[in-house]
Amino acid sequence: MKQKRIPEVMDSPDIAPESHHRALAGLERINFWSNSAGIVWSQLEPLLDATRTVRVLDVATGGGDVPVALWKLSREAGVNLDISGCDKSPVAIEYAKARAEAHGAAIRWFTWNLFTDPVPQGYDVIVSSLFMHHLDSEQAVEFLKKLAAGAATRLIVNDLRRSTAGWMLALGTACVLRSRVVLIDGPRSVRAAYTMPEAAELAARAGLKDVKIEPRFPLRFVMTWSRR
Repeated sequence: MKQKRIPEVMDSPDIAPESHHRALAGLERINFWSNSAGIVWSQLEPLLDATRTVRVLDVATGGGDVPVALWKLSREAGVNLDISGCDKSPVAIEYAKARAEAHGAAIRWFTWNLFTDPVPQGYDVIVSSLFMHHLDSEQAVEFLKKLAAGAATRLIVNDLRRSTAGWMLALGTACVLRSRVVLIDGPRSVRAAYTMPEAAELAARAGLKDVKIEPRFPLRFVMTWSRR
């Protein structure tokens, strides 16, 4: 499947808050079914032990479900995570705050724009799930550069792999979720996503050496880069 980028409804500044909330709820269910938090946790867990606190930032956090899930996993594992989440959308941040409070999760939230704001500092690990496919290649290179610059130890990116099977899966999932925004944006996301070789090329252009990119179920990949 050739890459095709069409603006997504959720990226529109004019999206109504109610529609945005429904889409965020739909994406939370997609993240749960596809184990987004588990994909990130598998790359984060080797860095953790009970003797120190690891500072983690989730970039483009959306509804905040991945940071909340990571917080729960850290509690179960008996390790200390100091977690923050950021997104350019104030609507998403308010939604994420409410969801975290409902779960009793101690997470800090703030708005951050990739293209206008300085690189966040003070984090051991920076993670991002299902965001890079929103960016064209030049933006994706800038995204990887900025996140790597802010990560003292490791960068973890979990994203879609472009394929016909992924497009069909996104369409079917969106129909089940009954969200107009997800119905439109899901298949568009897959068409805009990068293959693993393309992701490797973006990382190389961003100056990241020794990047690992591995496939994950269902039709995802996880990219990890560690600071030497």
